[in-house]
Amino acid sequence: MTPEELAAAADPTILGNYLAELPQQPHHHGPLISIREDEFQGHHIVIKTTYEITVDGAPLTAPLIVSNDGQVHSHALPTYEFLSATDTIRALIENFPADFPGGDGPGDGGNGGHPDHHGHGPGHRGGV
Repeated sequence: MTPEELAAAADPTILGNYLAELPQQPHHHGPLISIREDEFQGHHIVIKTTYEITVDGAPLTAPLIVSNDGQVHSHALPTYEFLSATDTIRALIENFPADFPGGDGPGDGGNGGHPDHHGHGPGHRGGV
């Protein structure tokens, strides 16, 4: 692949169209479950985390994968890694606005234009 072809393939519009044409994964219904396993000093560790995520009251069906080091991934954004599930959902909303009708659009701080009610400042990054 030439540098020009690579640059063209990386164009967000072209890449987005390509990804939109890929076969869709079946929609998951119910809680999202992430299972992480590790071996440490002769012990087998299994961490099973259940996520029930809604956006504007509607369940989110995009699967989240959490690696052993805590990075969050989504098949919908395969080249991204996030520090939290909240950051992942925000990126999904930003990258797929048609799937999340309503809201106030970009730049509202992720609170739908509402003040933060949880005592965290606007720079707070929620954990997974």
